[in-house]
Amino acid sequence: MRKSFFAVALVLALAAPAFGQSAIEELAKQQIAQRTGLHPNFLATLFVTEGENQFILAFIYVNEKTMQSQLKPELKQAVAPYLHKRALLTLLAPAKASTFDPLRIQFSQNLARFLLSEQMMVKITPDFQAGRFESGAVSAGILLLNDGLDLSKPFRIHYGQQSAVFSLTGETLPAQPNPFASLLLLLQFLFFNILLFFLIPFLLGL
Repeated sequence: MRKSFFAVALVLALAAPAFGQSAIEELAKQQIAQRTGLHPNFLATLFVTEGENQFILAFIYVNEKTMQSQLKPELKQAVAPYLHKRALLTLLAPAKASTFDPLRIQFSQNLARFLLSEQMMVKITPDFQAGRFESGAVSAGILLLNDGLDLSKPFRIHYGQQSAVFSLTGETLPAQPNPFASLLLLLQFLFFNILLFFLIPFLLGL
């Protein structure tokens, strides 16, 4: 199974300059969906490379399907109060020691840009805040989406210059230039290792 995964990863990694970041992140999203039983439409992944910082962000929409998935009981208990409250379970998994600030996450739809405030962020792990994070130390929190976002249409999640599309309907958005597209093959595999050995086990309680 793992050999098959890395074979697909290699093909996508080699194609990354042509297809951009979305092909790599789509593979990550599919892996999370397969392991957790969540529908891919309820997921988004964003691989961030910014200076010395290298980390994965994963976003899971909190709805009934989330509660019926294979997420570990502690996570389900943490997100349960935010069912039907336009909430994203958000996870950080650094590939190396990195600085991260959840309040730098932004959302956009059409020409509108939506910022986060402290009141829109809830910690699940105590360290889900601005700070320095070590490789493999998964952190989790909940982000509450602005009322101005139309969840029946796709929107983008931004961190710095990089972004990923979130779409509950599966509808796509036009591709945007992304500096991640030229990421070295070795670093891509580092991200996949973090995904497989730290982020997914955290979600499942393994």
